Amino acid sequence: MRRLELATRYGDVHVEATGFVDASGDAALVWQAGFACREPANGPVFGTQMVILENIDESKQPTREEIGARMKEKGDDYGLVRREGLAFIIPGRGVAAMNMTHVETPLDPLEASARTLDGRDQADRAVAFLRREFPGCFGKSRVRAYGFPGIRQTRWIVGRQQLTVDDVRAGTRFPDAIARTAWPIELHDHGTGHHWHTFPEDHVHYVPLGSLTPADADNVVAAGRCIDADNAALSSVRVMGPCIAMGAAAAHALDLAGTGSVHQIDLGALASRVYDNVERTD
Repeated sequence: MRRLELATRYGDVHVEATGFVDASGDAALVWQAGFACREPANGPVFGTQMVILENIDESKQPTREEIGARMKEKGDDYGLVRREGLAFIIPGRGVAAMNMTHVETPLDPLEASARTLDGRDQADRAVAFLRREFPGCFGKSRVRAYGFPGIRQTRWIVGRQQLTVDDVRAGTRFPDAIARTAWPIELHDHGTGHHWHTFPEDHVHYVPLGSLTPADADNVVAAGRCIDADNAALSSVRVMGPCIAMGAAAAHALDLAGTGSVHQIDLGALASRVYDNVERTD
């Protein structure tokens, strides 16, 4: 790949470079360039429509378990799709971020817009549920803002190596490891809930460079939720910390490759550069 042709509101833009990082989340660069990509094989991975609520009473906040149990019990009465959820309270502010919805996140732009409207409808029903079922905390709350739909997994590259859930569970240490994390398997593959599988306290799993590098491209590296991994494995490495580490590794890999191939860089030199994200313990 040598050049991108982009359409903006101000006109067409051409960008030339010796290397590219696909941090689009949807593998948009790799897909548009004609390289192979994957999509979830067993149905969609659901996203979330977040809502910021204000004017809540923090002293009467229900627990996550109480909210989930009531959602399971009364969900049909309010037309709730998701049957478990949680509130992120900002202490002292009377404000909470609510994570109580599941929405499809299609790649077609018109369908994505339609699903955004569906997500807001779900969010409104969830807020009505909170106000009526937990009036002490949420009875006087109001919506401050709807966030953009939170997208978890849509389309990802076919890399030189695919990270698997077995690798994650085993904590496989790869020769080309560029990031590590201990995040649980967090797979939102059904509308009513999600899989949340935690690991022992000393568990760590790793992300290999091979999962960031499209197999057929020499100067492209992916970073974030569009690297190559199976559904469950991707759900455990697409969170903020490892995504930041992937971005750093992608930049270093392209720098080491220069005008050559990212598939042939000095892995020892890369390991030295990403030491803090893989080895450091203090």
